[in-house]
Amino acid sequence: MTTREPQWTDEDRDWMLGLALYRSWLCPLCGGLLEECTSHEDDGPEYQVRRRRCRVTDERLAAEEAATNVDRPRAVLTSVIKKE
Repeated sequence: MTTREPQWTDEDRDWMLGLALYRSWLCPLCGGLLEECTSHEDDGPEYQVRRRRCRVTDERLAAEEAATNVDRPRAVLTSVIKKE
C-alpha cells in the first residue's frame, strides 16, 4: 500500500476557503465590495466615473489593426515593450 502526502494541507484549504469567501463579497463588475458599490438607484450613493486608458493595450490593438498583411492574425502573439 502506498501512502502519499495530500496535495493540500488543512491550512492550505483554510486559506482557499477564506479567499473564496472574500471573493464572494466582491462585485464581479468593478471589483469593489458589493455592499459599497451596490444599492437601490433612488437612495444609494452617487459615483463619478473616471476613465483611463491602458497604453499597453492601446498600442497592442493599434499594431494588430495595422497588420493587415498577416495570415490568420488571430494566431499572432503580439507583445509590447516599453521604449527606453
